[in-house]
Amino acid sequence: MLYKNGLTVLPDFTLAEADVRVSKGRIMEIVPRGAISDSDGEIDISGRILAPGFIDMHIHGCCGADFSSDGDTSACLDKMSEFLYSRGIAAFAPAAMTMPYDELCSLMIRYQKATVNPRSGAIPAGIYLEGPFLSAAKCGAQQSEYIQPPDFEKFEELYRLSGENIRVACVAPETDGAVEFIRQAAEVCRVSAAHTAADYDTMRSAIEAGISNATHLYNGMNSITHREPNGAAALLESGSFCELICDGIHVHPAMIRLTYRLIGCDRLCIVSDAMSAAGLGDGEFKLGGQKVLVSGSQARLADGRLAGAVATAYDGFRNAVKFGIPPLDALRAVTINPARALGIDNILGSIAVGKSAKMILLDENFNFAGNA
Repeated sequence: MLYKNGLTVLPDFTLAEADVRVSKGRIMEIVPRGAISDSDGEIDISGRILAPGFIDMHIHGCCGADFSSDGDTSACLDKMSEFLYSRGIAAFAPAAMTMPYDELCSLMIRYQKATVNPRSGAIPAGIYLEGPFLSAAKCGAQQSEYIQPPDFEKFEELYRLSGENIRVACVAPETDGAVEFIRQAAEVCRVSAAHTAADYDTMRSAIEAGISNATHLYNGMNSITHREPNGAAALLESGSFCELICDGIHVHPAMIRLTYRLIGCDRLCIVSDAMSAAGLGDGEFKLGGQKVLVSGSQARLADGRLAGAVATAYDGFRNAVKFGIPPLDALRAVTINPARALGIDNILGSIAVGKSAKMILLDENFNFAGNA
């Protein structure tokens, strides 16, 4: 199949008049417009941009599905896969909440069994282990009673039970044993600073030990001030990937622009942090089994704390563009950057020969116009 006559986002994230030939779900050739034909069929995409499918590296649920608490994980992932694919999302990493350890073990086993067979929609690309090694002082919507100190042996067991499918492990660097945990876990997967009250120096030490990602930067962290830059400033200074929830609620648009100007286009990852209400509107929903009330695009626990988001990664991309990030740089932040962060950039994240053909079409204003 040949996609022709459109603009193609090349691997370096420039636009070119290029045609793309795919076969058996893989990208086979990227050639100048009109250079080849394909007897297997041709699709004229004039007026459209051929782009890599989006990747959401941090999402808890959507369309009524809640990854952490749904007993039928296979059905949960099916619902998430179908819904996210309809929004241009090619892959996602479902995030596990802080909950009793035995329940986490059960979730890891269910995930492994649920992902044996491939899905035609968005691909579950591994687990984002957000809890339980966090700070109670910055727990947010995580259930503080189940938070525990970093324990590499427990992490190893979770990793084994998941079928070695944990892609990101979160930790609060100021907790007892965190630095040694980071050193060990960084040999296995990406380690992210999350729900942390770490000061600047503590975070610097954690980065040296192996922290290379910031979980929803600014949210669940101490604020940056001119005398106390705190952990967020250390993460900005480092080479770490920095997640941002670009729903216009979790982070002010000015801070999104400022972050982009500080770290550039290669480290920014737009994530949804979406919960089960995404795609459904206002009402009562759940997040890790907790009751969440959604009203006016805000999801909150009964005590008023923010409890995830209801916008998708595509919505975050569109917001980032609206807030002032150049479209192709915003596209990096929701494709190749999260692919690199998850370690799946060999198969997804950009239009390149040999990669998956899970591509999307955008109109001239970078609005989603359908899956390719």
